Amino acid sequence: MSRISHAAILSLSLALLALPAMAQDYYRGASPLEGAYVGVYGGAGFDPDASGVLGGMAGVNFEVSPGIMAGLEAQGGADMSSVRTYWDGLMLARVGGTVSPDAMVYGSAGFGLVNGDTSWAVGAGAEAIVAPQIGVRGDVLGTGDIGKGLDRAKITAGLVWHMK
Repeated sequence: MSRISHAAILSLSLALLALPAMAQDYYRGASPLEGAYVGVYGGAGFDPDASGVLGGMAGVNFEVSPGIMAGLEAQGGADMSSVRTYWDGLMLARVGGTVSPDAMVYGSAGFGLVNGDTSWAVGAGAEAIVAPQIGVRGDVLGTGDIGKGLDRAKITAGLVWHMK
């Protein structure tokens, strides 16, 4: 990825860090986003050719302080095109802010395996509760082999069940 892409990812990450302070005005009590969750996602992958992405995730969110959420997430999936299939398994740390009691934005970073190679990952996303215990989310995640820059990305939408 180019220096412009790296600068854009860094700028987005820094902007996300300011959101919890703004969110405190809206925050009222325990968030339905807290606790354990499982879900599925689908979308598109780029390396640089486009492909379809399907997978699942499981994790936990916890409130660090009013308006600030942190969590851990394990996700695994397949990145499929007409000529190949990549498998990935990632463990991600997430930190973000609630912008309302039912919605949050977050940044994520972690490590795992992508097509058998040890890789690192960084990304951002948003999630909102749309029905009791049910959330929808959008996520952008870039990955790259350890010691190298980002060379793959996936943009996904997901459905999440919060076990609260």
